[in-house]
Formats: sequence, C-alpha cells, structure tokens
Amino acid sequence: MSTKLKNLVDKIKKLYNFVNNTIKMETQSQNNFGNRLKLARKYAGLSMQELADALNNKISKQALGKYELGLMNPSSDVLLSISKALNLKPDYFTKKKQVELGEVLFRKVASLPKKAEESIIERVRDYIERYLEIEHILNIHTVFKNPLKGVKIKTKHDVEEAANKLRKDWNLGTAPISNIVEMLELKGIKVILIDDVDQIDGLAVFTSSGIPVVVVNTKGKSTERIRFTIIHELAHLLLDLSDEITNPKEVEKYCHFFSSCLLLPTEILLKMIGSSKRSYIYINELIPIKEYAGISIRAIVHRLKELGVITDNYYQRWMIWLSKHYGQKEEPGKYIGDEKSKLFDQLINRALAEELISLSKAAALWNVSINQLRKGYTGVK
Repeated sequence: MSTKLKNLVDKIKKLYNFVNNTIKMETQSQNNFGNRLKLARKYAGLSMQELADALNNKISKQALGKYELGLMNPSSDVLLSISKALNLKPDYFTKKKQVELGEVLFRKVASLPKKAEESIIERVRDYIERYLEIEHILNIHTVFKNPLKGVKIKTKHDVEEAANKLRKDWNLGTAPISNIVEMLELKGIKVILIDDVDQIDGLAVFTSSGIPVVVVNTKGKSTERIRFTIIHELAHLLLDLSDEITNPKEVEKYCHFFSSCLLLPTEILLKMIGSSKRSYIYINELIPIKEYAGISIRAIVHRLKELGVITDNYYQRWMIWLSKHYGQKEEPGKYIGDEKSKLFDQLINRALAEELISLSKAAALWNVSINQLRKGYTGVK
C-alpha cells in the first residue's frame, strides 16, 4: 500500500471513529432514564437479574437491559415500581445533571467486591448531586481553594509545616478543632459519614468540577478515630507528595502524620508532656491530652516517638501494654464531642422556611417519603 493511500485510510478511520463516538455520546445524553437506572442499580449493588427478582419479575431482566440501553422508555407504573424496589424517589430518574467523580482513593480494610465498590461510589455521587441541587436552589456557589497547593511534601517535616500552614490559613489557631465535619463543610468540602459497611475505612475524591469529597466509615469507631480518619482522607486530597513518595504504605504514613499534626500541634503537645526525653510516662498524663484534643492515646504515643521524646522500644512497649489491657481498639479516657454532617440538613430546612421548595421536594432531596418528613418537620410562624 502506498504512503498516500495509507494516509487516506487512516484519515477515514479517524473520521469514522469520531462520528461513531459522537453518535454514541448523543445517544447516551438522550438516554437519561437508562443512565440513571444503571447508576441506581449499582447504588443498590444489584445485577439486572437481582433487580428483576426484587421486582418479582414483573419487569424482566431483558426489559431492564433495554431500558438501560435506551431502547425502551418506561411507563409511569414501571418507573414507580423500579423506584420502590431501589428505595429511591422517582425524581432521581429524571435528573439530567450527573456529577462526575475523579479517581476514587479507597482505603480498604478488607477485600472489597466490585459491586460493593460501585454501590459506595454511586451513593457518594447521589449525595453530592442532591447537595449541589439544594445549593443551586439557594444560589450558593462555593469554590474550593487548596491552601496547600504548590507546597511540595518531601519529608515529614514538610508535612508538619503543611499542617501548621493549614491551621493558619483557615484561622484555626492552636486550640482543638471541636467539630471537624462542620469546619470542613464550611470550607466547601463535602463530608459523608456512613455506618453500614465493613470493608472500607474511608475514601477521598474530587468531582470533575473540583469539589473535594471525604467519605468516612464510622461503624465501630470511637469519636477520636473518626476525627483522625477524616483528616487522614483530607490529607489525600490536599497534600502534594513528592514523586519519590509512591509506595502506598509510605503515603499512608504521611497522611497519618498529617492527621496527628493537625489535630494536636507540636507546641501544644510538648507543653503538656514536656520536650525533654522521657523514659517513663504515666497513663494519667495521656488521658487528659486525649480528652482535650480528641486524638487517641495510641496516636499521641506514636507522635511522641516521632518527636524523639520516647524511644522506639518504649513506644513498642506502650502498644503491647495497651493491647494487653484494653484490646486492639479500646483505650482509657473518652473525648466528649460529636462529629456529624449538619450543613446539608440546615440548607434544606432553610429552603423550606424561605418557601423556596415544597415538602415534596425536601423529601426528594432527603430521599425519604413525604409521610416520614411530615412526622418530623415542625416550624414556628
């Protein structure tokens, strides 16, 4: 084949691929219900056959496949049946705007099945869509700016400097952060707390429009551990790690260290424990620090090792002693604090009070029935 002919064939192939991809994209954009149905099915962690079974086979697997491909449109009865089976409001299937997520950074504590992973991702996507919808209704436009952008992290000293910079830029001072979730939400970071999974600790992701999202599994975790995990996931989003720091375990160590530094600045810790080397520390010295800063004793002792206040050997003895007397997760002392996501609920209540949305719309945003909402919604006029 001559060079000219080969170039012509290549051009024809490129044109064909372009036209084919364009048609495919247009078809996908027109197939709104099918796209939403596929997302909802993944949200529920169901295969097509499992969804058909949940519908008592009133709608076959083949019909569901045709809906997802856009080859058929559902009747109102079909839409209601599918909504009920998937425990979603019908509004979910009529939304046209879809949040795109970037690379999802899962921190798994066990092998996570593909369906479970997809379900978690779609739950996150759905929540962010509803969150952005209420912000749009209230004309709220938040642009997140990373205070640590351009701060290259090469050493643990850089990590501590980054934590101090974040406290300074966000006007946090050196006092304990009483409610981390609330603080992050006010900075434009969406925080999602889940408690019905076992396989993950948390995840971090940016949406395609630059919105940072932190998801933390609270199941079986103390408040101190929840706080630590939230900041750990935040570190994945904010820290600009050197190209030399690529080993996953090393990355996790840097994120752990950032969490420890942000929760308890060095100057405060050393004021409370002393800066000189210690060969012996009473447990009663550590409990007040835990209850003051909302950070676990295990994290405090690890930090003292990093600062050189105690030796590696003494740190290991502490870990053995804690495990022997309190088990792998428990420890003495209790931080009195509450980490809950509140801003989303506040925004919906505000929109209701200002009569910008109906109770029906509020129910859709909360993904509850109108009857459930009526029972719990009260106001004063």
